[in-house]
Amino acid sequence: MNNYNCFEMGSLMARFHDITSHKKIDRTNYNSELLLSDSYKQLMQFFSEDLDEMKYLKKIGMEFSKTFQGLEQTKFQKGIVHLDIWHDNVSVKNDKEITIFDFDNCGNGFLFLDIGYFFIQLFYIESDKEVYESKVKSFLSGYRKVRELSEQETKLIPEAGASIFAFYLGVQAQRFDWSNIFLTENYLKMFVGRIKSWMEYNKEKNTYS
Repeated sequence: MNNYNCFEMGSLMARFHDITSHKKIDRTNYNSELLLSDSYKQLMQFFSEDLDEMKYLKKIGMEFSKTFQGLEQTKFQKGIVHLDIWHDNVSVKNDKEITIFDFDNCGNGFLFLDIGYFFIQLFYIESDKEVYESKVKSFLSGYRKVRELSEQETKLIPEAGASIFAFYLGVQAQRFDWSNIFLTENYLKMFVGRIKSWMEYNKEKNTYS
Protein backbone atom coordinates (compact mmCIF):
# COMPACT_ATOMS: atom_id res chain seq x y z
CA MET A 1 0.00 0.00 0.00
CA ASN A 2 1.41 3.37 -1.00
CA ASN A 3 0.90 6.67 0.80
CA TYR A 4 -2.06 7.55 -1.38
CA ASN A 5 -3.75 4.23 -0.57
CA CYS A 6 -3.10 4.80 3.12
CA PHE A 7 -4.69 8.24 2.98
CA GLU A 8 -7.77 6.77 1.31
CA MET A 9 -7.85 3.89 3.81
CA GLY A 10 -7.80 6.38 6.68
CA SER A 11 -10.64 8.34 5.12
CA LEU A 12 -12.68 5.20 4.51
CA MET A 13 -12.17 3.89 8.06
CA ALA A 14 -13.25 7.27 9.45
CA ARG A 15 -16.43 7.19 7.36
CA PHE A 16 -17.07 3.66 8.59
CA HIS A 17 -16.61 4.82 12.19
CA ASP A 18 -18.90 7.81 11.63
CA ILE A 19 -21.64 5.37 10.67
CA THR A 20 -20.98 2.86 13.47
CA SER A 21 -20.13 5.22 16.34
CA HIS A 22 -22.47 4.79 19.35
CA LYS A 23 -24.17 1.82 17.67
CA LYS A 24 -24.22 -1.84 18.72
CA ILE A 25 -24.65 -5.05 16.80
CA ASP A 26 -25.74 -8.45 18.08
CA ARG A 27 -22.22 -9.86 17.93
CA THR A 28 -19.04 -10.11 20.03
CA ASN A 29 -18.17 -7.39 22.55
CA TYR A 30 -14.43 -6.73 22.36
CA ASN A 31 -13.59 -5.82 25.93
CA SER A 32 -10.39 -6.36 27.89
CA GLU A 33 -11.55 -9.74 29.20
CA LEU A 34 -12.11 -11.17 25.73
CA LEU A 35 -9.07 -9.60 24.07
CA LEU A 36 -6.58 -10.35 26.83
CA SER A 37 -7.72 -12.58 29.71
CA ASP A 38 -9.62 -15.14 27.64
CA SER A 39 -6.84 -15.32 25.06
CA TYR A 40 -4.28 -16.04 27.76
CA LYS A 41 -6.46 -18.84 29.16
CA GLN A 42 -6.72 -20.41 25.71
CA LEU A 43 -2.92 -20.40 25.36
CA MET A 44 -2.51 -22.01 28.81
CA GLN A 45 -3.87 -25.24 27.30
CA PHE A 46 -0.73 -25.55 25.18
CA PHE A 47 2.05 -23.57 26.84
CA SER A 48 3.61 -23.43 30.29
CA GLU A 49 3.06 -20.25 32.26
CA ASP A 50 6.79 -20.37 33.06
CA LEU A 51 7.70 -19.48 29.49
CA ASP A 52 8.98 -15.91 29.16
CA GLU A 53 6.49 -15.28 26.38
CA MET A 54 3.57 -16.36 28.53
CA LYS A 55 4.82 -14.19 31.38
CA TYR A 56 4.99 -11.25 29.00
CA LEU A 57 1.45 -11.83 27.73
CA LYS A 58 0.18 -12.06 31.30
CA LYS A 59 1.99 -8.85 32.25
CA ILE A 60 0.71 -6.73 29.37
CA GLY A 61 -2.73 -8.30 29.78
CA MET A 62 -2.95 -7.03 33.35
CA GLU A 63 -1.61 -3.60 32.39
CA PHE A 64 -3.86 -3.12 29.37
CA SER A 65 -6.91 -4.44 31.19
CA LYS A 66 -6.62 -1.70 33.82
CA THR A 67 -6.46 0.92 31.08
CA PHE A 68 -9.37 -0.47 29.08
CA GLN A 69 -11.57 -1.11 32.09
CA GLY A 70 -11.28 2.56 33.01
CA LEU A 71 -12.31 3.54 29.49
CA GLU A 72 -15.19 1.09 29.37
CA GLN A 73 -17.16 3.45 31.61
CA THR A 74 -17.12 6.07 28.83
CA LYS A 75 -19.33 6.12 25.75
CA PHE A 76 -17.88 8.41 23.10
CA GLN A 77 -15.13 6.02 21.94
CA LYS A 78 -17.29 2.96 21.29
CA GLY A 79 -19.14 1.59 18.30
CA ILE A 80 -19.15 -1.25 15.80
CA VAL A 81 -15.63 -2.28 14.78
CA HIS A 82 -14.45 -4.43 11.88
CA LEU A 83 -11.31 -5.63 13.76
CA ASP A 84 -9.59 -6.95 10.64
CA ILE A 85 -9.18 -3.99 8.28
CA TRP A 86 -5.98 -4.70 6.43
CA HIS A 87 -4.87 -4.96 2.81
CA ASP A 88 -5.76 -8.68 2.72
CA ASN A 89 -9.37 -7.67 3.39
CA VAL A 90 -9.80 -4.77 0.99
CA SER A 91 -10.05 -4.44 -2.77
CA VAL A 92 -8.35 -1.37 -4.27
CA LYS A 93 -9.29 -0.12 -7.72
CA ASN A 94 -7.56 2.82 -9.43
CA ASP A 95 -5.74 3.64 -6.17
CA LYS A 96 -8.88 5.27 -4.76
CA GLU A 97 -11.92 3.00 -4.92
CA ILE A 98 -11.56 0.80 -1.85
CA THR A 99 -14.01 -1.92 -0.82
CA ILE A 100 -13.79 -3.53 2.63
CA PHE A 101 -14.83 -7.15 3.01
CA ASP A 102 -14.42 -10.08 5.46
CA PHE A 103 -16.62 -8.95 8.34
CA ASP A 104 -16.21 -12.26 10.19
CA ASN A 105 -14.83 -10.57 13.31
CA CYS A 106 -17.11 -7.54 13.26
CA GLY A 107 -18.34 -6.68 16.75
CA ASN A 108 -18.59 -3.96 19.38
CA GLY A 109 -15.68 -2.13 20.96
CA PHE A 110 -13.45 0.91 21.04
CA LEU A 111 -13.14 2.44 17.58
CA PHE A 112 -9.40 2.97 17.96
CA LEU A 113 -8.96 -0.82 17.94
CA ASP A 114 -9.39 -0.75 14.16
CA ILE A 115 -6.66 1.87 13.83
CA GLY A 116 -4.26 0.01 16.12
CA TYR A 117 -4.68 -3.20 14.15
CA PHE A 118 -4.10 -1.50 10.81
CA PHE A 119 -0.90 0.11 12.11
CA ILE A 120 0.57 -2.99 13.75
CA GLN A 121 0.08 -4.90 10.48
CA LEU A 122 1.66 -2.05 8.53
CA PHE A 123 4.55 -2.01 11.01
CA TYR A 124 5.50 -5.58 10.12
CA ILE A 125 5.47 -5.26 6.35
CA GLU A 126 7.49 -2.04 6.35
CA SER A 127 11.07 -2.85 7.32
CA ASP A 128 12.00 0.79 6.66
CA LYS A 129 10.41 2.57 9.61
CA GLU A 130 10.71 5.97 7.93
CA VAL A 131 8.42 4.60 5.22
CA TYR A 132 6.15 3.20 7.93
CA GLU A 133 5.86 6.56 9.67
CA SER A 134 5.21 8.31 6.37
CA LYS A 135 2.33 5.94 5.62
CA VAL A 136 1.00 6.35 9.17
CA LYS A 137 0.89 10.12 8.67
CA SER A 138 -0.92 9.67 5.36
CA PHE A 139 -3.48 7.37 6.98
CA LEU A 140 -4.05 9.75 9.90
CA SER A 141 -4.41 12.73 7.55
CA GLY A 142 -7.13 10.85 5.70
CA TYR A 143 -8.84 9.80 8.93
CA ARG A 144 -8.74 13.26 10.49
CA LYS A 145 -10.06 14.84 7.33
CA VAL A 146 -13.32 13.03 8.05
CA ARG A 147 -13.38 12.34 11.78
CA GLU A 148 -11.71 13.74 14.87
CA LEU A 149 -9.21 11.50 16.63
CA SER A 150 -8.62 12.53 20.23
CA GLU A 151 -5.25 12.70 21.93
CA GLN A 152 -6.43 9.99 24.34
CA GLU A 153 -7.24 7.66 21.45
CA THR A 154 -3.89 8.20 19.72
CA LYS A 155 -2.03 7.40 22.94
CA LEU A 156 -3.82 4.05 23.09
CA ILE A 157 -2.95 2.95 19.54
CA PRO A 158 0.08 0.85 20.68
CA GLU A 159 -1.99 -0.98 23.30
CA ALA A 160 -4.79 -1.49 20.77
CA GLY A 161 -2.51 -3.14 18.21
CA ALA A 162 -0.82 -5.35 20.80
CA SER A 163 -4.17 -6.39 22.33
CA ILE A 164 -5.58 -7.54 19.00
CA PHE A 165 -2.44 -9.52 18.22
CA ALA A 166 -2.78 -11.19 21.64
CA PHE A 167 -6.44 -11.85 20.86
CA TYR A 168 -5.61 -13.54 17.57
CA LEU A 169 -3.08 -15.75 19.34
CA GLY A 170 -5.93 -16.88 21.57
CA VAL A 171 -8.12 -17.51 18.53
CA GLN A 172 -5.39 -19.70 17.02
CA ALA A 173 -5.19 -21.70 20.25
CA GLN A 174 -8.96 -22.03 20.41
CA ARG A 175 -9.10 -23.40 16.87
CA PHE A 176 -6.07 -25.65 17.24
CA ASP A 177 -6.39 -29.33 16.40
CA TRP A 178 -4.12 -32.15 15.22
CA SER A 179 -4.02 -30.75 11.66
CA ASN A 180 -2.27 -27.52 12.70
CA ILE A 181 1.50 -27.76 13.03
CA PHE A 182 2.38 -24.11 13.62
CA LEU A 183 1.19 -23.68 17.24
CA THR A 184 4.57 -24.47 18.78
CA GLU A 185 6.88 -22.74 21.27
CA ASN A 186 8.87 -21.36 18.36
CA TYR A 187 5.70 -19.90 16.87
CA LEU A 188 4.74 -18.39 20.23
CA LYS A 189 8.22 -16.85 20.56
CA MET A 190 7.98 -15.38 17.06
CA PHE A 191 4.49 -13.96 17.52
CA VAL A 192 5.09 -12.53 21.00
CA GLY A 193 8.40 -11.18 19.71
CA ARG A 194 6.40 -9.14 17.21
CA ILE A 195 4.25 -7.71 19.98
CA LYS A 196 7.35 -6.85 22.03
CA SER A 197 9.13 -5.10 19.18
CA TRP A 198 5.95 -3.14 18.38
CA MET A 199 5.61 -1.97 21.98
CA GLU A 200 9.33 -1.15 22.29
CA TYR A 201 9.24 0.87 19.09
CA ASN A 202 6.26 2.88 20.28
CA LYS A 203 7.88 3.67 23.63
CA GLU A 204 10.50 5.70 21.83
CA LYS A 205 8.27 7.33 19.20
CA ASN A 206 5.43 9.81 19.06
CA THR A 207 4.23 8.69 15.65
CA TYR A 208 0.48 9.14 16.04
CA SER A 209 0.11 12.66 17.42
